[in-house]
Amino acid sequence: MKEWKITALQTGSLEMEKSIGTYLKDNGTVVIIPTVSFLLEEVGGPGKIMVDTGFESVERTERVQRQKAFRTDDQKLDVLLRDRGVDPGKIETVILTHLHFDHSGNNGLFPNAEFYVQDEELRYAFVPLPDELEPYFSPLIDEKPSFWGTPFRRIGGDREICDGVQVMLTPGHTPGGQTVLVNTSGGTYALAGDNVFFYENVEENIPPGHIYSRADWFYSMERVKSRADHIVPSHDMLVFRKKPAVFP
Repeated sequence: MKEWKITALQTGSLEMEKSIGTYLKDNGTVVIIPTVSFLLEEVGGPGKIMVDTGFESVERTERVQRQKAFRTDDQKLDVLLRDRGVDPGKIETVILTHLHFDHSGNNGLFPNAEFYVQDEELRYAFVPLPDELEPYFSPLIDEKPSFWGTPFRRIGGDREICDGVQVMLTPGHTPGGQTVLVNTSGGTYALAGDNVFFYENVEENIPPGHIYSRADWFYSMERVKSRADHIVPSHDMLVFRKKPAVFP
């Protein structure tokens, strides 16, 4: 099986109450969280895959989501990739863990890519529950979703994307969320999207506070833990303890 290297890229930051990421814990504590995209590179080969694309812009995030956002010029996703010698136009595969604004906002940087998303996630993104209209930039509030016009390749469940990279349908945070399993020299890494905001979600078995189904989350996390040696969160600054943040 092919081995891959994973590089975490900080594409900006958001301000939020901590309990949005930790169910019924740390209510009222305000934190700054990173938004993270992941670059997968085939070891000894040409393959490159993006996982999630960050939020579209500070202005739109603050206007629609009503959440403080931060991004420096060197945190723009195309700049981060080019700094690593990667041309976004040559990336042929993008996997979206889900379609919230901060995970699918820069799909247009990858004009030659196929975008993998779960069927259920795409369906729900257009008709979400009332309290999720803003995170999807829903047409129901007269917005155009950031992912509008993306050439999706829809998946219905677990699927091998290529040798060494698989996705699992893992509902919880959203009904159609998916986790990316990556084979590396250090074992299997799981990029779990917003089912895992912080390492403590795994360590303390705490669901995120922003959640569609707690029951689905517990079931999904048991599946992920049974398949992965390591789980990487999507919004934890501890991901960047080493610089650059490369796994393994």
